[in-house]
Amino acid sequence: MQPGKYGGTYFENEKASYPQAFIGFLKGQRKEALRYLQQDDDAAWSKQLTMGVDWYPSFTIRGQVRKYFFFGQYLEPAYRQRMFDSAKLWTEIDPLRRPNPFWKPPAQRSKPGEGWTPEYHNSWVDVRSTDNLRAMREVAVYLMAEETGNRMTAELYKERLRAYVTALYQTGMGEWDSANYLSHGLTAYLQLYDFAQDPEVKLLAKAHLDWTCTAAAVKYYRGAWAGPNLRDYGNIGPHDGASGEFWHYFGDWPQPAAKPYRDFVHLATSAYRPPAAVVALARKEFPRPVEVLASKPSYDGWTKPGGETVPTYHETTWFGHHTQVGTLPQGHLDPPGMNLNGFRLLAENPRRGVDTLIPFTSLEFNHSHASATNGGDRLAQRNGAVIWLNARPRTSFYFFLPKNAPITDAPGVTFIQLPQTWLALHWIDARPRGHDAAATAKVCGGKKPFPEDQVWRAEAGDGPGGFAMEVGEPETYGDFAAFRKAVLAKPRLDLSRLAQGEAHFQATDGTRVGVKLTTDASLVVFRDGQIHDWQTHADLWAGSGSPVSLGWKQGILRVQAGGYTFEGKLSGGRYSFSNLGP
Repeated sequence: MQPGKYGGTYFENEKASYPQAFIGFLKGQRKEALRYLQQDDDAAWSKQLTMGVDWYPSFTIRGQVRKYFFFGQYLEPAYRQRMFDSAKLWTEIDPLRRPNPFWKPPAQRSKPGEGWTPEYHNSWVDVRSTDNLRAMREVAVYLMAEETGNRMTAELYKERLRAYVTALYQTGMGEWDSANYLSHGLTAYLQLYDFAQDPEVKLLAKAHLDWTCTAAAVKYYRGAWAGPNLRDYGNIGPHDGASGEFWHYFGDWPQPAAKPYRDFVHLATSAYRPPAAVVALARKEFPRPVEVLASKPSYDGWTKPGGETVPTYHETTWFGHHTQVGTLPQGHLDPPGMNLNGFRLLAENPRRGVDTLIPFTSLEFNHSHASATNGGDRLAQRNGAVIWLNARPRTSFYFFLPKNAPITDAPGVTFIQLPQTWLALHWIDARPRGHDAAATAKVCGGKKPFPEDQVWRAEAGDGPGGFAMEVGEPETYGDFAAFRKAVLAKPRLDLSRLAQGEAHFQATDGTRVGVKLTTDASLVVFRDGQIHDWQTHADLWAGSGSPVSLGWKQGILRVQAGGYTFEGKLSGGRYSFSNLGP
């Protein structure tokens, strides 16, 4: 990073430039970094309303808070006083939806359409309320109101923070487990943990961070991000997206990022550290194989009066000795814009951390193939066995997988060999077509290339089609030859009701799983021969032998891993916790 070359200040460009200036300061570029951090903002609204200090965009105010509190001792006294005075103006009343003289009616705006500046939204602070942007806003407003003595605003935001953290422990996060955004919420609440003066608020910050790190620990595997998750932007492999920030806490993959994402500076300058049991959970230091059942709320559940009544998503994740696979019964199908991933499999790779396998049924997607679907998918999972049906004729089933993985065919079955994980794909009215050059070029090329991966394709017939998958590992089969022999020993599929959209599969280890297509939004899954009752699948994390548990609207988070036990309890809006270790 060149001294002084940190970026711009237009709107939320400080999302990048402030962390880069912080890093520059810590690397010894003090003069250049301080000059950058103390310049006047270029926006007219901040010059007129808040003394040239920008308190509007969420990403910007996240950086302003750490600049003021952590780096404040190095700022010029006059500038730090100006930050204080501007924040006092900003928080004298609630800045959210406070009338802003720079707002314009639609007919008077410089550009039509949607924008996020005060010209488009009549407010003194960013109105966007995704989980991560809301967190940045509420934390910054609270901290600066508390700091400047604006007690009414501070109390108002204390209750908003309490309500949000309570919702996490009751029903979960709307932007759940996002491979792209979960770490942004983390870095917002690190500010609250580090700089809140009120001990009760500091505990609420810890409650949020403990919950968020637990959610991350479930999805983290050897430096990479597993699935499912909402708002999946194709963050694949070690250090990509949220996994890059959480790597600084969890490790379990020795190679550092060649170019770490800039937000690591928030973790490095924060006093917060996750509980030891949560770190061990991320490193998978618990008895395996084991299945964990989880539930997730709707994206906007926190806006509903009284909160959610039932979960929106039901997730199944299986942790093998060298494998982690998670699914949703609807696959990647979700309203447009949510970028839902409903199937990711990660397998241990000693050279690059993990191999990633993602099936998908369309080449039309927004951010990534990780959420691509033609709309007809239905899945079921029990342990390491998965069955996937699609109702639409001639569906193409695409598989994102490593180029160097040996792929062999036998009658009705395709085998994929990964270093410590072996997969058997049993075809349901579908035929393998092999490497798809055009799909590989689209998915693995472009701005975000995957040079070591490819797209492989199978094609269904005229009726419902798909596949069943089972996993083999050395601990259960010894070697690949034994796994292959066991798989081919006898038929494993029951397709007697396929014409009615129903298929069943028995894996080589005896696990039974089935799925039935429906003409409505209902999800029919069979586990061990019985229709799965979704009412028994409401807990945020649960399962026989699960290392993590949190009941639906129960408020008690428990993690047991690596010989440690952590318990966090959110009751009556107040947080308490305990750590037990060897």
